[in-house]
Amino acid sequence: MALSLRHLADHARVLSLAGDRQSQWDTISALLEEAFGHRLFTSLVYLEDLRLMRRLYTTDETISPLGGFKATGNGPWSRHVLDEGKLYVAHDEQDVRTVFSEADMLIERGLQSALNIPVRHQGRVIGSLNLLAGRHAYDDADLDMALVIAGVCAPVFLQERDAALAEAAKVDRAGLDSV
Repeated sequence: MALSLRHLADHARVLSLAGDRQSQWDTISALLEEAFGHRLFTSLVYLEDLRLMRRLYTTDETISPLGGFKATGNGPWSRHVLDEGKLYVAHDEQDVRTVFSEADMLIERGLQSALNIPVRHQGRVIGSLNLLAGRHAYDDADLDMALVIAGVCAPVFLQERDAALAEAAKVDRAGLDSV
């Protein structure tokens, strides 16, 4: 799929005028759908100093429920996307199994590929835009466009990060899942 600069600008304008967080995330989802397509879109805010992530948005709560925190470890996905700030593309079931603890459930639902886009502010990763679809859906994705879209979305993540930091202070880390 090709997203024109005009369509990107239209989405950016709508995002800048969105009056609430739900509208902002719906706009981001529509932008990512137009740019890359997805069967599932989730966003995660990353609290680097606390090594915690929190799901902010999902297009399907039966697959990826909202809220709650996950501890980030030293796994391949965390290192690649969060620590190194690199885009991650899972092409097929084997790639999905390599990085996602819930791989079998994702694959069962036809989600055999992924595009994970780190969102940065001042050089640090503050979140991730996560797209999942059928096998090989992102093999030819325009990764430069993905980085531009991440930049457009950074202000929304900054707002969410501030709210998540206040809640994270109360989290009992002992019972958290890890990525």
